[in-house]
Amino acid sequence: MKIIVIGSKGMLGTDLVYELKKNKSNIIVALDINEVDITKEESLQKIVLEKADFVINCAAYTNVDLAETNKEKCFAINVTGVKNLVKTCKNMGSTLIHISTDYVFDGKKEGYDELDKKNPINYYGLTKSLGEDELIKNTDKYYLVRTSWLFGKNGKNFIEIIKSISQNKSSIKVVTDQTARPTYTIDLAKQIIYLIENKTPFGIYHITNSGKCSRFLFAKEIINLLKLNCVVEPCATNEFPSAAKRPTFSVLNNNKLPQLRKWEIALAEYLGVD
Repeated sequence: MKIIVIGSKGMLGTDLVYELKKNKSNIIVALDINEVDITKEESLQKIVLEKADFVINCAAYTNVDLAETNKEKCFAINVTGVKNLVKTCKNMGSTLIHISTDYVFDGKKEGYDELDKKNPINYYGLTKSLGEDELIKNTDKYYLVRTSWLFGKNGKNFIEIIKSISQNKSSIKVVTDQTARPTYTIDLAKQIIYLIENKTPFGIYHITNSGKCSRFLFAKEIINLLKLNCVVEPCATNEFPSAAKRPTFSVLNNNKLPQLRKWEIALAEYLGVD
């Protein structure tokens, strides 16, 4: 089986390539931004030549605040890029696996099912939602994977920010009014491979670690596990003005796949603690 991973040097892409290569029968083609630009159709000819069975799109514009002003670039990657990939995959008969986000929802519901109505409240979320629409309306051979609050060893994430800040301060403030499901990229990568290997029906899948927490509780668990001498104080999102709004409660319900382990267990493994 030949699988192309786009965005192969990102946090999720790196772990996907690593996990996919464990199956020696797989042929993995790892492509990053310097090798293929999904915003340009002509650049995607490299993919057509590979004639892959699956294309996994991990490429995305993910800076939520900058997206509010850098709209052209955000749209090009998250919408036009997906449109180009769909067309390319259709031409070579490949299945496209596309990674999306909890930010396609407004955060006003107590957990979101796969087919719930979308209503993004920031520009990043809007472009990810429009990218999903391009996928769904233009091909039947797809897996749309929504996830949330990713952390992994190959990219900047909330855990590393908290570690860095808390090492130099006796206390930090973290918001209590943003709740979702933290997700370890290793676990997400393995579940994406599960989709492929088990020939699950095409469609939308929510893949996160089990459980849920606020940013505040997430930060407390990080500091407790690392035994850092720093107090986490609760605060509201409006105490930290930002360019983009965030959903208050964006828990993704997984109604289709085996449940992944709890986020606390995955976090402890990521941190290398018992």
